[in-house]
Amino acid sequence: TLNVAISHANSNRNKPIKQAVCDRGYVGAKVVLGANIILPKKALKRDNRYQQDKKRKLCKRRAAIEPIIGHLKSDFRLSRNLLKGQVGDEINVLMAACAWNLRKWLVIATIFLFWQKLGLFFVKYLRFFVVLDKKQFC
Repeated sequence: TLNVAISHANSNRNKPIKQAVCDRGYVGAKVVLGANIILPKKALKRDNRYQQDKKRKLCKRRAAIEPIIGHLKSDFRLSRNLLKGQVGDEINVLMAACAWNLRKWLVIATIFLFWQKLGLFFVKYLRFFVVLDKKQFC
């Protein structure tokens, strides 16, 4: 499956993939279609601190996707597909991803509008506080 995935990804890119971060299930192959396979494992003794941090960061970035998939399954009805065929699978995933992004945008817009309203409140009544301060000093 890794050969097919990397060849498909290379067909959509200008440059071929040089590194691929995989699960521990891909133990054995070090290089597939010119791409070095990086697996989450303990750091090597010969690696310096920079190389250790770089490998750790790559594996953490990959692990950050799994909770998102779990939320899509539980919150956005991705766990069960009622649409037929491969096209139905693609539509189901696309709709779940659109709902996820729309929810993120709505949360950001709500926070922005809240702070904007709060800011307008202070600007509207700021003149009242400034007038009071001037009367105290006169």
